[in-house]
Amino acid sequence: MKKVNIVGIGIGDADYLHNKAISAINSSDCLIGSKRTVEKFNNLNKEIHSSIEADEIYEYILKSSKEKFCVLVSGDSGFFSLSKSLTEILLENSDIKLNNITAISSLQYFCSKLNMSWDNIKIVSLHGRKTNFISNIMFNKRTFLLTGGSMKPEYICKVLSNKGLGHLKVWVGENLSYRNERIREDKASNIATMDFDSLAVMIVENDEAIDNSLCLRSLRDDEFITGKTPMTKSEVRTVSISKLNLKRDSIVYDVGAGTGSVSIEIALRLSEGCLYAIEKNEPAVDLIHKNIEKFKAFNIEVIKGNAPEAFDNLPRPDCAFIGGSSGRLDEIIRELLKKNPYVNVVINTITLESLNEGLDCMAKYKFDNVEIINMTIAKSKKVGTYNMMMGQNPIYIISGRGSGIIES
Repeated sequence: MKKVNIVGIGIGDADYLHNKAISAINSSDCLIGSKRTVEKFNNLNKEIHSSIEADEIYEYILKSSKEKFCVLVSGDSGFFSLSKSLTEILLENSDIKLNNITAISSLQYFCSKLNMSWDNIKIVSLHGRKTNFISNIMFNKRTFLLTGGSMKPEYICKVLSNKGLGHLKVWVGENLSYRNERIREDKASNIATMDFDSLAVMIVENDEAIDNSLCLRSLRDDEFITGKTPMTKSEVRTVSISKLNLKRDSIVYDVGAGTGSVSIEIALRLSEGCLYAIEKNEPAVDLIHKNIEKFKAFNIEVIKGNAPEAFDNLPRPDCAFIGGSSGRLDEIIRELLKKNPYVNVVINTITLESLNEGLDCMAKYKFDNVEIINMTIAKSKKVGTYNMMMGQNPIYIISGRGSGIIES
């Protein structure tokens, strides 16, 4: 039986490598890992194999004549590590005895240097991953970010500054534990002007993080800045949003966003996602920006333009709310399906003609789970000592999910 130890070698400096890890390395016949990782142990005269691909490492172990292997991974073996995928593969082979040996992670080390507890920090990796860091920062007082590639600390802070979050306090650490270690603390707007290594760590502090309880209720109409732009009413928003089948990391389009009331309520449910508010009218665009600022819903991107042309450079949507189509509903639906043939769509309309157009589109493009709701709402209004029920315009809510068919 072959024995494989996956060993976290910590943050870099050998002083942080503990005895259990050293013992496993010394007793092995072969060391496997990235070139940067294994070259630190060239003096041990072990067989060395450079690789960071789980499948390739597994094949190498199977074909090798050696009995004892150490797969060396940077940081802690359980913290955004090669160990995750490699462990899944190795555990399927009963002829391999597997052991994971933990180490000090960059999160632990960095927080210790800052004299900061890390038990309430949101952890996000941007190293080789597409993650909406704005939403994570919006909803958490402190967010730890592993940077990488184009997601360098200065780029992240430029995005924060462009979102109106340049005042947030940021800590950046690079070359942790080495002689050239550098830790900087400053506002995001200042960090944005500096230069850092791609592989760095960050902590962003947001004292104005959104209270999660705000996401659990419907917002009142009078909480929004409205001006003269028509607004989807609270009860209609609640039902419409429920039909979108949102997930916390959904990408959502709000087409004909108006005041942004629907956009805001959706965005407050997207703790890891984002929303694109598409609106062609300048006064409405200004209102959306004001409401974003009021509710701190910085995971909204406002797109001024006409739909569907405004979709061109946007990412694939999971859901789309259509509150206004300017007579181009068929074009809008078709372009949504081109981006995602399985998109969830919710349409609001008050006229019978628009209702028929919406149903025709659902039939034409063979949507699944089509549902039509007619809402007639009356709300009380105080008249002297009496409560009078005041009726609102009836509204139709059409919902459905793309079936994979793009053209009809």
